[in-house]
Amino acid sequence: MEGGSTVTPFGGIPLLLEVIGRSPHPDEVARAIVEGPGQNFGADCAGVMWAAGDKLVILGSYGYLPDELAGLSTLDLNGDYPMADAFWEGEAIIVPTSEVEERYTSPRRPDSRWQRFKKRFEGGDHVNASIHSDGRPIGGFTLNCRKARVWSTLDIACLDAISHYLGMWLTHPDSGVPLELGDDAVRDLVLSARQRQILKLVLEGRTNTSIAHALGISTSTVKQDLSRVMGLLDATDRRTAAQRADQRGLLSAGEQ
Repeated sequence: MEGGSTVTPFGGIPLLLEVIGRSPHPDEVARAIVEGPGQNFGADCAGVMWAAGDKLVILGSYGYLPDELAGLSTLDLNGDYPMADAFWEGEAIIVPTSEVEERYTSPRRPDSRWQRFKKRFEGGDHVNASIHSDGRPIGGFTLNCRKARVWSTLDIACLDAISHYLGMWLTHPDSGVPLELGDDAVRDLVLSARQRQILKLVLEGRTNTSIAHALGISTSTVKQDLSRVMGLLDATDRRTAAQRADQRGLLSAGEQ
């Protein structure tokens, strides 16, 4: 409760659940996010994405102008921007619109999508959160809010709830959304040199601690790289990720 108000951000969740229960078009889901729980945050726009290879594919959106959406079919998961951070870290990343370009490199590019709509949301918040299924990130959603606010723990819990329900919707067989990551989906995936080294050592049967020692990096860095690769290759464990990368020739990429 803030300022004596009894309004709860969870008040809009039933609308979202009612909509996703109809196996709707993703645009309708984005609209339900805005018109449901998003109303408590002053959200005007929302986008829903799922991960394919090293990209986030935009499935549906609501509230954005045509020129703001131009060329936004995919987002690079290896880019330096809030949505990529939210996907990999597994938690909501909320940045005042006015500070996005100060904190992140990618939005500063002249051709960045951010240049298309930042003025409309000046003074607001840019909200990004991952969508999870079985503890693994499979996509993300974003909100653009007209005014900046102090986000309470209850607000963050509501964003987590949205993530949970979107994960259930995206992975349901009746959702109509193809989540399989076949070879075509990852044909353009490029792993970093360090990620290739780590996966090769995984195939040798090395532990994370042993890998960290061999490469002169921290164990947490090894775990973070493995988590990213597992997400990109739709693998539930490190060895499966290494085997899939090897089968697709990703471990030899960049070698002469």
